[in-house]
Amino acid sequence: MATLWQDVRYGMRMLAKNPGFTVVAVLTLALGIGANAAIFGVLDAVVLKPLPYPQADRLALIWTGFKTAGQARVPFSGPDMVDLKQRSRLLRDIGGTWVGSVAFTGTGEPEQIKVGFVTDNFLSILGAHPALGRLFVPHDGVKGAAPTIILSDGLWRRRFGADQQILGRSIRVDGQAVIVIGVLAPTFRLIFPEDANIPPDVQAFMTFRDDLAQQPRDSNYLRVIGQLVPGATIQQAAAEAHSISSQLRAEYVVDARQGEDFEILPLQEDTIRDIRPAVLALFAGVGLVLLIACANVASLLLSRAGVRQREIALRCALGATRGRIVRQLLTESVLLSLLGGAAGLILGWWGMRWLLALRPKSLAVMETVSFDFRVLGYAFAVSLLAGILFGVAPAAESSGAGLMGTLKAWGKGVVPGRGRFRSLLVMSEVALGFVLLIGSGLMIRTFVRLVDVDTGFHADHVLTFQLTPPVTRYAKDEDRVHLIYQLTRNFSALPGVQSAGGVHRLPFDDYVNWYSYYWLDDSPPQDQNTLLADHRAITPGFFRSLGVPLVAGRDFEESDDATRRRVIIVDELLAKRTWPGESAVGKKLNVEVYTNGDFSRAAADVVGVVKHLKYLQLTDDGRPQVYEPYAQSPRELLAFTLLSKGQPEALVSVIRAEVGKFDKDLPLSKVRPLGEYVRQARAATRFTMLLAGALAVLALVLASIGIYGVTAYSVSQRRNEIGIRMALGAQPSDVVHLVLGQGMAPVIAGISLGFAIAWLLAPALSSLLFGVRPTDLPTFAAVAAFLSSVGLLACYVPVRRAMRVDPIVALRYE
Repeated sequence: MATLWQDVRYGMRMLAKNPGFTVVAVLTLALGIGANAAIFGVLDAVVLKPLPYPQADRLALIWTGFKTAGQARVPFSGPDMVDLKQRSRLLRDIGGTWVGSVAFTGTGEPEQIKVGFVTDNFLSILGAHPALGRLFVPHDGVKGAAPTIILSDGLWRRRFGADQQILGRSIRVDGQAVIVIGVLAPTFRLIFPEDANIPPDVQAFMTFRDDLAQQPRDSNYLRVIGQLVPGATIQQAAAEAHSISSQLRAEYVVDARQGEDFEILPLQEDTIRDIRPAVLALFAGVGLVLLIACANVASLLLSRAGVRQREIALRCALGATRGRIVRQLLTESVLLSLLGGAAGLILGWWGMRWLLALRPKSLAVMETVSFDFRVLGYAFAVSLLAGILFGVAPAAESSGAGLMGTLKAWGKGVVPGRGRFRSLLVMSEVALGFVLLIGSGLMIRTFVRLVDVDTGFHADHVLTFQLTPPVTRYAKDEDRVHLIYQLTRNFSALPGVQSAGGVHRLPFDDYVNWYSYYWLDDSPPQDQNTLLADHRAITPGFFRSLGVPLVAGRDFEESDDATRRRVIIVDELLAKRTWPGESAVGKKLNVEVYTNGDFSRAAADVVGVVKHLKYLQLTDDGRPQVYEPYAQSPRELLAFTLLSKGQPEALVSVIRAEVGKFDKDLPLSKVRPLGEYVRQARAATRFTMLLAGALAVLALVLASIGIYGVTAYSVSQRRNEIGIRMALGAQPSDVVHLVLGQGMAPVIAGISLGFAIAWLLAPALSSLLFGVRPTDLPTFAAVAAFLSSVGLLACYVPVRRAMRVDPIVALRYE
């Protein structure tokens, strides 16, 4: 320990004696270690840690699959969920939810909020704990019982000022009195896969008021979770679920016709399945950045070793063993790395805050990211490892030179044996940087392709907002239709509005999707329940407000109401699949309709065909689409779309005033330009692209420093040689070729090695790419040309310095 303390004190003195070297090395390491700490915090929270629910490893997400229609990950129907719950022996409990929108009125301004309608056991399965009051009990879901509600902590604080006397109070939801029985803890969040359409910002919970077992077996809307019994595995539960679905297919014709099957997946794995590849790729990227930083510091240590060579030779002459010298140099390297780690923690903390600020709202699982002791421990371990990694080779090189050879080389002003090793370090830096630049380039190409994707509609100058007319005041369909159509006419007449319309679900909204089966009106029973399409209830003017062209037929009119024959508009994707080579206009389809609060089926005439719109993902066409007149299928929520002549935000105050004149208790929600929904659809890719770009820039800067350092060091070591060459008649161009040849040799070698490595590793990014192949030759060529240019630029200053060598001065020293 005494010897170790002596090494530490001596190492600290040597670092303090060379503050310029120390600062550069510490900053270089801080960048690498800080980036690693920040991304490890994300990896730890998203991939390694369990979800913030008690016994999260026993929670399962349960999906239905329709083999006949080729659809997986379909929500449950009420009867199927009840049957699974009654027959399963490996699932201790099963619950379901559906997220809707309600009008919150009574006190203060009217407000539209998201409400999770749940079975009475849903919150208990997730291990929710109320900060006030209680959770739901079976009696709360019984028909005829007083309706109850549980508030989120955010809504309780924002709407009621954190009133401790809130329990038992009656509040107005959709014009109906409900009793507050609890307030959830502030840490509770719903964290589900993005395609489950369960937003994390649900503000309140209510129980279903209907008997789920009595609902239609093909009305699939419930998102179902289950809790495994102790000792059961997901594989066992999945096998049991397959067996139960087989029993149900044998018992119910509709289940057999759909080819229904149940799939059970771990909630943790299913939630992170889309983000895991990006997080792992970024973690690998910061690992490469750290390797580049270590190579840079190793190169700095080799340069410094030339200055310390006489010191080491004298210590050897005084009896120091090679092991003693190596230990001293390694101690200094570890001290340097720990200083870099300390500075890296500061950079990592800022980097993590930057990550959280940039993260898209859809990545709710990242809310649990924190700079905790696990991150601190990881940073400390990485610092130690980095110190050993970049210190071993320079220490072995410095301690391996013989005493007489060192003194002779010193007298000549050169230190043999290090140029080749330093060039190898530069080659490694360039190769690793090439890999990172390829990843960044592919993500940029992907994002550009997403920006260029034809969504089928125009989002510019379109203002959107949502309304949910309260059932208590608009109980009948005709009342709701009258409200919506009158508002649409009023909006269309406003100054600055070119067109106004409405749709049940906006493109890329997180509100639950409505899709159902369709079939030819005269199809035999075996051909029914085999084809699925997204269904949309729209008002006349919706297509005009979004610039959606009619391919054939006509648009809806206000006269297409409940008293007329049912009509629909289909998209060109459905038309081509159903009637290839024929006109769809005039044909009949059996489709699902929504009237008087219930789903039913009816035959409808196709009166028009429109362009296919992207509603769910930019990277996938999704299902075909069926549009129904709102007057014939009035849904509980409608999103208005207003095409403005100027900036859409300028219409907000006018719209609020217009709605207030019609109904002062009718709240607006999600008032925003349509372009925000499109940007939200690109957000995850944009997030990954920015992080990959930041790592690539960091690697590029470090690699440039390494190239410059090696070239400059080579020029300084060969100053006398260059002077002699010029004295013997060498031209400046000859010197330039000499220096550039030696400086660019490791760069070209690194680009070649990086090209091979990236070509092998790039396919691992396939799940993150869109519209571009992992082995995209233009991207590889562009990165190779760019890195070559950077290498030339890094060699520029040393080349200029070599050209200015005075032969007389150089010969004087010789």
